Amino acid sequence: MARRGPDNRREMADLQIQLKDTDRELGQLNWDLAHELITLADQSKDSAPLIQAVEALRSATRYFTFEDAPRDHAMIQKAIADTLLKLGQTTGDRDALTTARDAYRCAITLASLLSDEELRESLRISYKATLDLLGYRPTKPSLFRVA
Repeated sequence: MARRGPDNRREMADLQIQLKDTDRELGQLNWDLAHELITLADQSKDSAPLIQAVEALRSATRYFTFEDAPRDHAMIQKAIADTLLKLGQTTGDRDALTTARDAYRCAITLASLLSDEELRESLRISYKATLDLLGYRPTKPSLFRVA
């Protein structure tokens, strides 16, 4: 028979706190793993660790949700986009660049929601670089070219 009363509620509250702490630790471990894999890819000139880094970062988003850790979630989205951009640049993988473009869009939206103009501007620069690599050109001519 299950116990009811103050002790049981306290135990449940303690377990929920422990679960949140464990989730944060798992998220941080995934974040750290991704950074180590990116470093490995840079040193070895091998793109396989970049793919693993993206997987680790995506796993970290499960533990750093926008609702619980909005800034961390935005930074992970940025790291995913940056890693995919690096992968696309080194391998010429158009799918990686397209996914990076989409990840930058998501990160820009998150930065806007956080009212972080510095992060937003940094993301917009990377987003435009990704578009350039994908071959997108502005449809409107520049004012300076018209004149």
